Amino acid sequence: MTTTDDARASASSESEQLAQRVREAQFRNVTVEVSAWVGKTRLSFGELSALRPGHVIELDQAVGAPIEIVLNREVVLARGEVVEVGDEYGVRITEIVTDRAG
Repeated sequence: MTTTDDARASASSESEQLAQRVREAQFRNVTVEVSAWVGKTRLSFGELSALRPGHVIELDQAVGAPIEIVLNREVVLARGEVVEVGDEYGVRITEIVTDRAG
């Protein structure tokens, strides 16, 4: 590689890094919905219509199992455990989920 090629590659790399920083800055203040899912189940409409106060719906998660932290009702971002934060609930992150192999 020549000095000119090295300079072009360096300028291209710097340009890509700048573009990445600009994209990150643009999205930094975008808000998204983040939910904590304890579990799920399936019920028929008949079962739903029979529900009354005091009934218990069994979920697909064991007691103490990690709950999922979900972005926009679709993407699992992390897993965690339920904790108390004053008189409210919170989630302590125990695992960050990535789609990267390796």
